[in-house]
Amino acid sequence: MKTARHDPPAAHDDRADGGIRARVTHPAGRFAQSRAHEFLVVHARGLSLARGSLNPELRAVSLSLRDKQSLYHSLGQLVRSGIAIPAALDTLARSSRGGLRQLIRRVKGGVGGGLTVGEAFARQRPAVGEMEVGVIAAVERAGKLERGLAQLSDYFGALALARESVLKKCRYPAFVLHLGVFVFGLKTLLFGGGLMPFLRETLGLLALLYGVVLVVALLVPLLRSAGSASASVDALLRLLPLVGGIRRALSTARFCATYEMQLDAGINVIDALQAAQRASQSGLIRATVTRAIPEVRAGAQVGGLLAVGGAFPEAMIRGFCVGEQTGELDAELKRLAAEYQADGLARLDALAEWLPRLLYIAVVIYVGYGAVTFYKSYLDQAMSLLDGN
Repeated sequence: MKTARHDPPAAHDDRADGGIRARVTHPAGRFAQSRAHEFLVVHARGLSLARGSLNPELRAVSLSLRDKQSLYHSLGQLVRSGIAIPAALDTLARSSRGGLRQLIRRVKGGVGGGLTVGEAFARQRPAVGEMEVGVIAAVERAGKLERGLAQLSDYFGALALARESVLKKCRYPAFVLHLGVFVFGLKTLLFGGGLMPFLRETLGLLALLYGVVLVVALLVPLLRSAGSASASVDALLRLLPLVGGIRRALSTARFCATYEMQLDAGINVIDALQAAQRASQSGLIRATVTRAIPEVRAGAQVGGLLAVGGAFPEAMIRGFCVGEQTGELDAELKRLAAEYQADGLARLDALAEWLPRLLYIAVVIYVGYGAVTFYKSYLDQAMSLLDGN
């Protein structure tokens, strides 16, 4: 494995953040790791390239998950074949349309103007997310641009597949839910005053349901962002069924993979830890690494310090410590990253499978209750008419 150094950070480096010293190259070497086991596992959000103002010219550009998967897959394939980045971007621009073509051309212009690939992508926010900017910057610094692009492609492909699966399976429950709302309102239409009260009741209930969906859609990214910075918020998110397990597994995978890539590039332990804790997007991991760094500077081994605080799974800590003791930390980190990434994606698949089922069960209960209520009202009206006679 590469020798990890405890060197102090460099005083200044135009291509360094926090003292990270690494070569910046466009790799054409072979991608040795299986893409099936190495989806997105890198995110250096704290790097300076990920900071800065948004590009106002790209505010209206919105790329789908499939667009991003195609972009990073194609660019990675061209880089692997030995084609220079400007020529690869030019090829992609000619075969793209709309917002994607605009973004590719702007990236090409930035690279042609002397920017690194990471810097050029950083200037395309918000069309390019902070995660993508951080990933590209980190792998470029580590001399593994091709590997990072492949991971981005796999990641967005997995997200697109999960979202498509959830939306497809939620269509029928959503239809039944809307039908149930109108079934619920039939008693008002028939026995409670006519059409206008019926419309007020049904449309009001639908507006409430849409409002709940909108609030959830707005809260999810806010909570995700808060969890990446706050240990307490991260701890609460990890307690959520299904979601907590996904979050813990993927943050562990990102930490292990980023730490391995930084060490493999010859970056010293302190800077590698800082890059890895930023990449994890976990407030708990950030807090654990921040507490550990002073002792690491004093010469302590990393593995034992990471065990404090419960930020990492026990199996990960055990594997990390074994790797340190045997001198095979690089291989152990690759194994851990692949295992936890696979675990996180398996949990994501389970969520995509069970979320529509749970929604369907809730809808069936709701519609059943509405049907019983309607027939009860109908029978009450019939009995009152009989009693009147």
